[in-house]
Amino acid sequence: MRTMRRDAYGLPVSTDAVAAVEAYDHAVDGLLSWDAQALERFRAAIALDPGLALAHAGAAVCLFLEERFAEAIEAAKTARAAAASQTDRERRHVEGLALLVEGKGNDAAVAMRAHLADYPRDLLVFQRLYFVWFWQGKFPDMLALADASARYYPGNSFMLGMHAFVLEQAGRCDEAVRMALVANRKNPRDAWAIHALAHALYEMAAFDTGITRLPPAIEPCTHLGWFRNHLQWHLALMHMGRGDYDVASDLGRTVFEGSPSSIPGDLHDSISLLWRLELLGRDLRERWKPFARIAGERLDRQALLFHAAHLAMALAAGGDWTTAERQLGMLRERSARDRTGLVRDVLVPLVEGIHAFAARDYRRSIDRIEPLTPRIVELGGSRAQRDVFHDTVLEACFRAGDMERAERLLTDRVARRPDRFWRTRATTRVAAS
Repeated sequence: MRTMRRDAYGLPVSTDAVAAVEAYDHAVDGLLSWDAQALERFRAAIALDPGLALAHAGAAVCLFLEERFAEAIEAAKTARAAAASQTDRERRHVEGLALLVEGKGNDAAVAMRAHLADYPRDLLVFQRLYFVWFWQGKFPDMLALADASARYYPGNSFMLGMHAFVLEQAGRCDEAVRMALVANRKNPRDAWAIHALAHALYEMAAFDTGITRLPPAIEPCTHLGWFRNHLQWHLALMHMGRGDYDVASDLGRTVFEGSPSSIPGDLHDSISLLWRLELLGRDLRERWKPFARIAGERLDRQALLFHAAHLAMALAAGGDWTTAERQLGMLRERSARDRTGLVRDVLVPLVEGIHAFAARDYRRSIDRIEPLTPRIVELGGSRAQRDVFHDTVLEACFRAGDMERAERLLTDRVARRPDRFWRTRATTRVAAS
């Protein structure tokens, strides 16, 4: 019979080893803080107690995030077997995370939501549910969950940072900034709090403030892996918003292009930054080549619809039309099996519009993308990330000479966030030939 102990959040952990609980708490902190060593931390806890189900589940999540799917599923099986004789909290925690790494996102969300109703202080489960919903575009659900859960985590930087981000996504940027700053003061290495601050300042068009504050905020985060690059991507967006296009372009070269990465987060940022520079009228054909090659190698990893759309951008912009058409064919075939209808109704026409833009068929790009604009959120990603699709149709209007539509869309775009390019776009001309 294993001893029942308590973790850092006061929840039951079945183990005879006090050191294993301490190691597990350290690992949870790592996953919550985007630490590149989170997997090693969970494995350290397992070494102290091979029967620690929670640690096996945490390792499974880390392996899943690294796209080591077969290993993740094996770790989840081990976690389930270990949890079978442990507490209700441990069994349900493990089950929710196991469903996630098995690719059963909807089932995982149901299980994790029910788990949090009974164990609202299980912050690791909260974080995983938060990101399932993030990739489903369910931002009102994320905010409602954060609102309801915040009272269980007074002063916790991780909860403050996650809460701040969804406040920004709801347009409540002043509140988001205040909350993110509190989180950052409490824990300067909480990367998601810095991320929430970057988002809120960007949406407020506080580009100068972002350019001043982000570098020193990022500096202490030496523990991060690819997420440090994502924070640098936000800095590039700040420069782009202010009109420092060469600085943004150089950041892209420095951060992403020296060693092009296939990690999805890095790849999204690399591709979208290059595409945004293309929207400014820059010819970046040579810079696309490594990302088009990586995209072509990832056609078997398109479960995330947001990811599939970015692969399409790289293939089309890189001029690999053979692979681009093959990818589109794969997505059309997939649409017949997709019970949600999202692949058929949103992703496929979006990719068709992306192809048309890259082929300079701007009117077709407008026709395919503009009707989708209310639903693009369903592909997941943040407001700042989804802008690349909305800005594509806006720029297509200018290049197609559809000035009435362009002015209408431009008015809405500038009212939301007056980036320098869009404030001056009506008086600039980019060759549409």
